[in-house]
Parts: sequence; C-alpha cells; structure tokens
Amino acid sequence: MNHMGTQQLITKRLNLRRLKLEDCHSMFNNWASDEKVAKYTTWYAHQSEKITQEYLKTIVHSYDQLDYYCWGIEYQENLVGMISVIPVEEKAEVCGIAYVLSRDYWNLGLMTEAADAVIRFLCKEVEYRRIIAWCDVANAASDLVLRKIGMRLEGKLRQHIARKDGSYGDEYLYGILKDEIG
Repeated sequence: MNHMGTQQLITKRLNLRRLKLEDCHSMFNNWASDEKVAKYTTWYAHQSEKITQEYLKTIVHSYDQLDYYCWGIEYQENLVGMISVIPVEEKAEVCGIAYVLSRDYWNLGLMTEAADAVIRFLCKEVEYRRIIAWCDVANAASDLVLRKIGMRLEGKLRQHIARKDGSYGDEYLYGILKDEIG
C-alpha cells in the first residue's frame, strides 16, 4: 500500500479537497441537517451546527494520518457533499467508500464523477486491490451510482441494516477490482 493521505483531486466539474473547519456552515446547510439526505445513512440529520462542527473537527484532525481519506466535493465553488474511505482489510488491500450529496445537486451526475475519481485514485495511487460499497436496496439513486462507476453487484445482505424507522432492510454489496478499472 502506498498511503499518502487525502490528496486534492480535480475532475471535469469537481474539486475534491480536504474539508476545513470553515466548511461547517456549508456542510450543515447543504446536507448534514437534511432529513432526506440522511435517510439512508448511518447517522441522523444534525440538529445544530455544533454537531456538524464537532464532526468536522474529527475529520480535520484525522488528516494527520496517511491512511485517512475524506474529500469535500466542491461544485461551482460550493461545497455540496463528501466522499470518504472506510477501512475494511488492509492486509487484503480492500477498502470501502461512502458518500453523501446535497439534495439540491442530486441527478446531475456529480456523485458518479466524484466516486469514479476517488476509486481511480485509490487503485492507481494508493494501490488498493479491491474497493467495495454498500447501499440500502431501497436507495435506488445510490444503487445507480455504484453501477455507473463500474462496480458489480456481488450480493444482497438480507436484513443487514437497522433503518432509522425501526425496520430492518436488505443491503446490496458492490465491488470493483483494480484490474477492472480502465
């Protein structure tokens, strides 16, 4: 593995960059406080900017670690979302990705563009061999993003997640191998 920490990534429309403490207001207003954005996440919508601020402090302090990866997604100079790496199995060179995007920017292909750039960076620069991602089967938009970036559906984990409404949901598992990336 060639860990190098969160590096700036530039795509056709996006600037993927490290988050800063000054991003708190944008993060809170654009996605962290939105119940609809948080519907399929593991976290609850933030009730105050103080919650977002504390979360952001944790992210910013983690940038000191070379094996920590978390990008703010900037579109037209607005912070509209984030994408991060979830450690899975370092020895097997496997990690996961997770992402969130402001509702105002859904259906523009931004997350597909961001996730594709991150996967390429993780495989080509950091040298992960395999990237995985999970999504609630009810989250059609996330399912589509994962398919568009070339990930393959590898299975469905039955009643694998406890949803915020108290129900249990199935979860799709997607994966892509380094040698499948063009």
